[in-house]
Amino acid sequence: MKPGLGFVFWMHLALIVIFLSSPFWINYKIIFIGIILYYIQLVVFGNCILTIKQFNSKKQEETVYGFILEKLRVKFNKKFVSRFVDYILPWIILFVAIIIQ
Repeated sequence: MKPGLGFVFWMHLALIVIFLSSPFWINYKIIFIGIILYYIQLVVFGNCILTIKQFNSKKQEETVYGFILEKLRVKFNKKFVSRFVDYILPWIILFVAIIIQ
């Protein structure tokens, strides 16, 4: 089954928008708890639950960000995007939240 723009994609996108905008309206302590829960999910399931559902794959290189970049025909490194999304972006979001709040 090929991933598409179905319900899981839109739910995934909505959660990403919430996460990216979170420094402006969610307390940084709650953001920190969310990051920890995200990492627990990665350890337990091997990848984001929604990503596994959307792509029917546990490969950590598969991300919704990569899916969007592919649809936009942007050249990118899947491994870099995956690592950035999992290990850098959450801490940038937390840092921005701490600075703003």
